[in-house]
Amino acid sequence: MTASGRALMAGLIDYAGLFPPAGLDMISAVRHYREHLVGPDEWALGRFVVPTSRLREFKAAFEEICCAEHEPIWSLSVLSQGDPNSDATAIDELVQGAVTVESIELKAASQAAAEQFLANWTATQTSIPVYVEFPPAEAKSVLPILASAGARAKLRTGGLVADAFPSPETVADFLLACAQAYVPFKATAGLHHAVRGEYKLTYDPHSAQATMHGFANVFLAALLARRNAEKQALIDTLEAQKFSFTDQGVRWLGLEAGTEEIAATRREFAISYGSCSFAEPIEEARKLGWIECKVG
Repeated sequence: MTASGRALMAGLIDYAGLFPPAGLDMISAVRHYREHLVGPDEWALGRFVVPTSRLREFKAAFEEICCAEHEPIWSLSVLSQGDPNSDATAIDELVQGAVTVESIELKAASQAAAEQFLANWTATQTSIPVYVEFPPAEAKSVLPILASAGARAKLRTGGLVADAFPSPETVADFLLACAQAYVPFKATAGLHHAVRGEYKLTYDPHSAQATMHGFANVFLAALLARRNAEKQALIDTLEAQKFSFTDQGVRWLGLEAGTEEIAATRREFAISYGSCSFAEPIEEARKLGWIECKVG
């Protein structure tokens, strides 16, 4: 395994198996996450993503499947119902020693909606970070609100239709705005693949295809945003087709980044991304030689 590949992917993938295109039932999603959590690639696994409205269902599935005495601690990222009080109650009712809620994610249609939720949330819950998804065009008005509240941003990078994938220009603008506002972010949807390319939109054999962002493209573009690089450098990185990872760092398009800078970017700015598949991005990174091959 290259050290830079591990730095890029450590804790990178929040598991969202409950959501399309996988759309697993709760028992299956919990079972898959547990397999990943105790498997050889657990170092790349992030949080289990679940709506607060389904936390009771999650608790029942967890208690059915995860009964080992020395069960690893589970980290959750929960999706808000839009009501801070209902969210806080659902989290409090989870009451599970082997489970921690590490973050809550909110979809806000406007600056006012984000501001109101954050004001109400911080009045009752101060220790759980909030990720706010908002229209990228609203970044300049929303990001100051997030920065003042200590909240984080969330970028939707895809979906089940081609139009759900933002352009490289839109992603570059979002990343630069977050970096300039000192607001960390996570991404969600459409990042099943390591490198940008044409892929099927769903797991249906007859699925339509679309150009999808690669997770390496997005997170290395974020590294450049953190450097305050020119927008065109981010766009070129988002469109790049090849990255060369070594123990010392990664090179692409005449650019390079050291392993320590990659790790710092991940730790302080580009936090994670949600994916309904954990195995798919791992296997692609493995085939590209970024991480080690399985033994046996």
